[in-house]
Amino acid sequence: MGKVIKQGIIYTLSIALAITIMVFVNFADRYELTPKKVYKVYLDGKAVGNIKNKQELEDYINQEQTELKLKYGVDKVYVPSGVDIKKCTTYEKKVLSAEEVHNIITEEKPFTLKGYKITINPSEETSTSEKDKSTDNGEKKKIVINVLDKDMFDKAVKSVVKAFVSLEDYNNFKNDTQTEIKDTGKLIEDIYIAQNITEKPAYISTDEEIFTDEKTLTKYLLFGAVKDDKYYTVQEGDTIESISYANKLATAEFLIVNPEFTSETNLLSPGQQVKVGLINPIINVIVEKHEVFDQESRYQTIQEEDPNMALGTEKVVTEGQNGTDRLTAKIKYDNGDTSNVVVVSSESIKPPVDRVVKIGTRSYSGSTTPVVVSGNWGWPTVSPYYVSSPYGYRWGRVHEGIDIAGSGSGSPIFASQAGTVVSSISHWSVGINVVINHGNGYYTTYAHLSSKLVGVGATVQKGQQIGTMGSTGRSTGTHLHFGLFIGGEPYHGGHSADPMQLFR
Repeated sequence: MGKVIKQGIIYTLSIALAITIMVFVNFADRYELTPKKVYKVYLDGKAVGNIKNKQELEDYINQEQTELKLKYGVDKVYVPSGVDIKKCTTYEKKVLSAEEVHNIITEEKPFTLKGYKITINPSEETSTSEKDKSTDNGEKKKIVINVLDKDMFDKAVKSVVKAFVSLEDYNNFKNDTQTEIKDTGKLIEDIYIAQNITEKPAYISTDEEIFTDEKTLTKYLLFGAVKDDKYYTVQEGDTIESISYANKLATAEFLIVNPEFTSETNLLSPGQQVKVGLINPIINVIVEKHEVFDQESRYQTIQEEDPNMALGTEKVVTEGQNGTDRLTAKIKYDNGDTSNVVVVSSESIKPPVDRVVKIGTRSYSGSTTPVVVSGNWGWPTVSPYYVSSPYGYRWGRVHEGIDIAGSGSGSPIFASQAGTVVSSISHWSVGINVVINHGNGYYTTYAHLSSKLVGVGATVQKGQQIGTMGSTGRSTGTHLHFGLFIGGEPYHGGHSADPMQLFR
């Protein structure tokens, strides 16, 4: 029995000794008794291995990535994002070569280039030209642009500015050589970008979009994407206005994408190719101007009842004549579109002459009965006013009305013609809005009011005040959006038309 126990002890000790020898051999093979200084390479926090020299690895990466250097026109390529190289002391024997580490990280992540991350932060103001730039919850997005050369980005921004400001006007503003206004004219008071733009040096991963030339970046800032230009071949009878409308462009937008034309009246030649791509600027170029201009002041129609004339008849006593007002205004343009107007002063150069019409009130029985005759349509605001945006395409969508500014917040808004109020609402888009049915399929809309004075079912007369001018809903500044729909109610069978046709 004792002999068996003794043999068991010897066997156990032999096994333990063998394991100890194996552990020691393995330890001796992997570790050294004397510590040494190395560089430990981590990828996203996980150790890759040790190298003797950090600079050797960086130089090897730069040497091997000739394709990337040619593609981006750079002299140096850097380690991938997430690679961290730290100097440390270790007992480990194994040290990887620069080639081995290069091959490992090449399989895991793309390399980086030294450049700048440009962040375009959303502006506080709502822009008429700013669309498709918000998140699902309505918040505006930050836009990040990667460039290798910060000066190239600055040049691209200047190119975008010059798309909305002529080179002559831009240079005169920058050099303080603008011509002084004598009678009428314009002066640029300021040019700036609405968004706050920040620039931060960064190592940019080569799997991200990186802009390397001014022309491509300018196109992105102006069109919201880098895509091929869209062209149209001019046909016989085409005009800049007709081509613009057919391609959902405002004429001003056509002139921006085709800077070789200076005016919508420029002549076109059959076979000529023009650009018709929709612009969707990433940045908002704000131009503030001091403007003095003459504007037609519309005459009023005065109706005088005449009991000696048969009921329903009328006679023009005096023909109306429009006058001329000289307005001085501060006008703010956002990517070429008027976003705010403040009329500083107004003087009458030539007063209008009222149109006087006698209205017959004698009935067949011989008694007199006052009647309301439709007459001409009335302008919906007081003077001074400024049509800040016409009817037509704007930023790829139809602007279904005209914007009238200048008379100020709280100024009266009038029914353009007699009729019945069919809608009187407050909506996130149009703000406080009134719709009037004038009969014969004509409807007018009055949007962005600060207050309304009529409700659904009310009968209104031409020139009756129905509300006050404001900036409610999706609005860029105090103005009236005045719309005309024919054939049915707005968005319920009616189609929009240019309201200016009512006053021609």
